Amino acid sequence: MSPDLRNQKQTIMRLRFQEACEAFQEGEYEEAAQRISQIHQMVSAYMGVDSDLYWYGLRLTILWAEFLLQEQTRDFNAWAVGQACTALRASG
Repeated sequence: MSPDLRNQKQTIMRLRFQEACEAFQEGEYEEAAQRISQIHQMVSAYMGVDSDLYWYGLRLTILWAEFLLQEQTRDFNAWAVGQACTALRASG
């Protein structure tokens, strides 16, 4: 797969993830689940075809699952910043 095409596919997954976050924040949980499901379908399609896209999409779905399992906040961006700060403190 060409680098340009790979970047396009990553952008599509990233946009679906962003749409899922926005839908979840607005209380549209079914819409959020549909967007994450679309990413999962893409992950399945890339398995054995493009390992970079496969792992990128898989990391997005794992990140989403980790967000849903936590109970401290329902805002993905706030949660992600907290995760980054925790990682920085641990590395320092």
